Amino acid sequence: MKPSTKALWSGWALVIVCAALAVAAALWNASRGERTRATARLQTSSEIVHDLQAQELEMLQLRAQTLAGDPAFVDYVTQSLVPNPQLGGAVDNLSISDLLKQRRHGDDIVMLLDPAGTPITAIGTLGKDRASISHDPLVVASISQLTTVQGAWLDHGDLLWVVVSPLLRGRTPQGYLITASRADGSFFAKIGRLVHSDVALVLDASPQPVSYSSGVDAGLVELLGAHRQEILATGSEQGTGMHLQSADIWVTPLKLGGGHAALVALNPATRSDRGIDQETFWSLVGIAFFAICAAFYVWLQWFFTWRPLARLADAFDNDRHAMAAIGGSALVRDVRDRLVLLMTREKRPT
Repeated sequence: MKPSTKALWSGWALVIVCAALAVAAALWNASRGERTRATARLQTSSEIVHDLQAQELEMLQLRAQTLAGDPAFVDYVTQSLVPNPQLGGAVDNLSISDLLKQRRHGDDIVMLLDPAGTPITAIGTLGKDRASISHDPLVVASISQLTTVQGAWLDHGDLLWVVVSPLLRGRTPQGYLITASRADGSFFAKIGRLVHSDVALVLDASPQPVSYSSGVDAGLVELLGAHRQEILATGSEQGTGMHLQSADIWVTPLKLGGGHAALVALNPATRSDRGIDQETFWSLVGIAFFAICAAFYVWLQWFFTWRPLARLADAFDNDRHAMAAIGGSALVRDVRDRLVLLMTREKRPT
């Protein structure tokens, strides 16, 4: 390979290497920036979860207070809880159930407890047994404090918002009203939209450790299930960031009356279908433009300098007429003219 041709290819190779390094740096910086921004978004998931949970409980408590604060309802429940001789000394559960159905107001579960906290009747399906309800921390707190208590339950993989309200005559409890609403998929989907991320609910229940996975593929669901104990060990209300193999996650523990659960937001940067953002795209376009310009400049250098010098070297052994036909840049022409002049002087007779 001629030196001029080698110089051309070497120049182009240098341009390609520099362009490749610039592209790699731009993509690495974009990936790091996206991961940083995504992590910042994930950190807001804890605040969003707490805010949405507070809103759900507030709405549930307002509906519960409408019923528990109604003197007519309290009086009716009080009279119904008195053993009825016509029913063999039993409580009139049927009339209480009918009243609860009429005053349900769209709640998934409405339950009445007696003054000791024992379940009397319920509307809606609940998997918790009577004993666990009576000893539930929310129920115990409401009985001991004679005040409305709110929180969450975990019932066979379902997350329920729960409000326990005392039915009072003066300061004397006549019973306790439990209203509950299930956190369905729309609740988690809303969190995902606000955080721009996929979300999942991780439980300590078995055999279903992950529930309400919104947008999470089967591989990540299995990964979350495999690290369930590690995820549920998180205790900070502000949430904790973790890295699980192919996923960055942010874990927000949920306070429950019984059991353990955590809401997990997954970093969108781990998705395989993510594309190049607009800023990175234009950076790559700029790199490509400068690479083309640099390659063209290398070609100009070869065309006007290296190639004429190669031709000049080939014609050096010939006469000055062959050298005079060689063009090129101003520097090459100056060298050519000096060589021609030198050869002319050497050929003059002494």
